[in-house]
Amino acid sequence: MMTIMNAPGDPLHSYAAPARRHSFVHAMRQLADTRQPGPVRVYFSTPPDYPDRPNWQRRFDAVREALPQGVELLHYSADLANKGTYQDAWTDLANTLDGLVVAGQRAKAGKTRLIQLGPTGRRELITIVGAGKPVLLHSMEHGLVPVLDCQPKRTGTEPNYRLRLTIPRDWQGSAPTLQAALAALAPAGTEAETGQRRDALDLFNHPFAAPPR
Repeated sequence: MMTIMNAPGDPLHSYAAPARRHSFVHAMRQLADTRQPGPVRVYFSTPPDYPDRPNWQRRFDAVREALPQGVELLHYSADLANKGTYQDAWTDLANTLDGLVVAGQRAKAGKTRLIQLGPTGRRELITIVGAGKPVLLHSMEHGLVPVLDCQPKRTGTEPNYRLRLTIPRDWQGSAPTLQAALAALAPAGTEAETGQRRDALDLFNHPFAAPPR
């Protein structure tokens, strides 16, 4: 996977090559243009201990509020637990998803840009990326970040590979890749979708144009 090597001191907004970012924005536009009326379902993939943490509800609400209005946000305890074997339940659920948000553990204490996904989170990410759907990493410090823009590093050994994701040093929530992904997830025929499409129109036509001075 090609990543960008910036000169020291240059802003680092993404680790992805420009061609990959353009391709991603184009793919998100296709999803947005073909979105049909009906529920938009996004699964929030987290380490198993997250729902037991004191800030779990705040974290869940933060993700829901960062997504377009009307998106149905799903999670393991409500949508996968007690539904047979995990693999069968995940396969069935994955076929109904429009996107994925992943969260993980800090790979190193105090390093808010280094997030490690466990084996299950990594496999779920691979499934949804392979389906051509948007996959976003969430951290409380940096909000939503397309996995495309992160630097990936596989760690561990088979069958328990983990995935370490590094958020770009100068990440900005206004990035075209994120705005394109959010536009692709906006439910069709809603006020959120209308506004998201209006805001994204220039982005889709000129995704990496320099901002007006």
